[in-house]
Amino acid sequence: MTSVKGEKQRYLLWDIFKGFGIVFIVFGHTGKVGGAIVYLFHLALFFFVTGYFFNEEKYGRDHFRYLGKRIKGTWPRYMLYCIFFALTHNYCVVHGLMTPDSAIYDGPGYLRSIMSSMVFERPELYSGPMWFVPLWLLGSVLFAGVIYLSNKISGVFAGASSEEEKNPNKAAETSKVTSAAEYKAGHRDVKKLVNLANIRKESVSQEYQTSKNISIVTMSLLCLIIGLYAVDKGINVSYHMELAFVIEPFFVFGYFMKKYLPDWQEKLRWPIMIPAVVLIFFIFNKFIDAGIWFDLASQYIFGGWYYVGGVLGIIFTIMLSKLVERAEVNAKLPGESKLKACPLFSKGPNPAAVLLAAAGKYSFDIMALHIFVFKMLDMLLRKFYYRDPGMDLSQYPSPLSQQWWVLYLVVPVLVPMLVGIMIDRIKRRIRGK
Repeated sequence: MTSVKGEKQRYLLWDIFKGFGIVFIVFGHTGKVGGAIVYLFHLALFFFVTGYFFNEEKYGRDHFRYLGKRIKGTWPRYMLYCIFFALTHNYCVVHGLMTPDSAIYDGPGYLRSIMSSMVFERPELYSGPMWFVPLWLLGSVLFAGVIYLSNKISGVFAGASSEEEKNPNKAAETSKVTSAAEYKAGHRDVKKLVNLANIRKESVSQEYQTSKNISIVTMSLLCLIIGLYAVDKGINVSYHMELAFVIEPFFVFGYFMKKYLPDWQEKLRWPIMIPAVVLIFFIFNKFIDAGIWFDLASQYIFGGWYYVGGVLGIIFTIMLSKLVERAEVNAKLPGESKLKACPLFSKGPNPAAVLLAAAGKYSFDIMALHIFVFKMLDMLLRKFYYRDPGMDLSQYPSPLSQQWWVLYLVVPVLVPMLVGIMIDRIKRRIRGK
């Protein structure tokens, strides 16, 4: 698996994976025919990768600390964009980019919008895609809670404390297991003592892991049942809390894949991946033909079909990402090629991989800003292409995105990505790095 060194080690494959995820989200919002396919799985990708990279050593016994880490990493950027949307609200209303009933803000209006955003509300029209953020936070901490409870329960049923599982080497060193015969004979065979302690440690560890895995699966299924019941009954809770139960299995899927099949994609070859990608895409088309489609925010998930689509989409995107990662183009360029001075030809196997990895790294910025970029494109096309000052641009997310879908896919990905890069550079400058 190719890794990219930076402030933290990043894995190129998973940045590409997230890059595909955010590109699918933007494509779905263009309204282009075929966009319904990505709605079958695009959000599940982010739940999966969160579970995949869950640091159990740090947060497996402290789920509230995990929530704090997630909020710390998300809230400042969330607020930055919400403040931006509040400050540009009147401009968008005046230029006809908002819905006709949108009010002009006065001082209290600005303040109300910003203060509402502080608790992850979305008072601005263009912050709509960020409904995903509090759901992702709630789903993450619910998943961390499942891991925490599983550790506790397993310690009881396996006859081992969580501390013993946390420090198995210490348990092996301090354990005084030996046979009764040896005690009676007064023999102190240290080698046998250590071997018996290791056997006991391994037995306890296996029992603990089995019990823990059963607990995780059981609680995940319980969350699934609670979530599907809430959706079936039309229960809506603040911040879509009912959906946090629905999405729980995707976190667990990522967790188990990292634990037991971390490198399965490395063993796949082109003759397997390409037909598999085509087959899954064909299945997705059959979903749409059968009238099966998903809109998680509106609770349209068609019961268990949501998980079928999500799991297939995760596998589909992993293989697609692996195909992109394996396409070695840049390495074949001549050593004296001037193209190597460009980051697209020097920071990855090929330009597509570099761009998708960058989109994955700045997926939050793209999610937050892409609708705003949609509206800016609306205004530019109205002024310079259609030359019609009276054209109605109030339709959300855009009245022009279906016709100009390539433009509305590329620009709303690249512009927020550049904004994210600029913000990171400013942060590093402030920190003196």
